[in-house]
Amino acid sequence: MYNQKVMEILQNPQNVGMLRGANAIGRADSDACSDIVKFYLNIEDGKVVEAKFKTFGGATLIAVCSITTQMILGMTVEELLQFNINNVLSELGQLAPQKDYCLNLSSQALVNAVEDYYKRLEREAKKNNNE
Repeated sequence: MYNQKVMEILQNPQNVGMLRGANAIGRADSDACSDIVKFYLNIEDGKVVEAKFKTFGGATLIAVCSITTQMILGMTVEELLQFNINNVLSELGQLAPQKDYCLNLSSQALVNAVEDYYKRLEREAKKNNNE
């Protein structure tokens, strides 16, 4: 069963949906259960100014992603790489052991979003150098 906090978030998850114009997109998939999470971030001046997510997963994954997108707002790109997913766990409370993968999936999607951001910056720099 889900804890009360997960149930509350499930009733009103925050930051759900696609973010048009996102300049950092990260996806992570679970081989074990086919869950998918995708983060869309808008980073300006090195800080996250908008964050949204889409997921194909259950209540715990939705809650984890909702909390994560709220917590990372205002963080720098470097802070994203150091983001401690245990802070999400502290916010949500105890999860069933079989749901721990949701934390890992969220964390991997964030790392992938940062990698995407750096790749976009690199492409933009190359483009500007060739002009």
